[in-house]
Amino acid sequence: MDTFDFDFFVIGGGSGGVRAARIAASLGATVGLCEASDLGGTCVNVGCVPKKLFAYAAEFKSHFEDAGPFGWQAKVPDFDWATLVRNKDIEIRRLNGVY
Repeated sequence: MDTFDFDFFVIGGGSGGVRAARIAASLGATVGLCEASDLGGTCVNVGCVPKKLFAYAAEFKSHFEDAGPFGWQAKVPDFDWATLVRNKDIEIRRLNGVY
């Protein structure tokens, strides 16, 4: 078999491309996949996932502020942007590995 001889070739390693490649491979096809950047596509790397992590993080301050009437004695903690960004990057790398 030539190095570039595939039954199925996928352009783009986003969710749809990776899924199509996995299904084809599970059915016995020789599969190739190309992606210019990290696997997972726009959603995982720069879209949905980072946006949701940042939005979720943004909600915590108000939850701490609202906790008093519910019996919680919570000091509003300091926020560290660098920690959030670092942990977002770790989660995206984890997802890239899953793909």
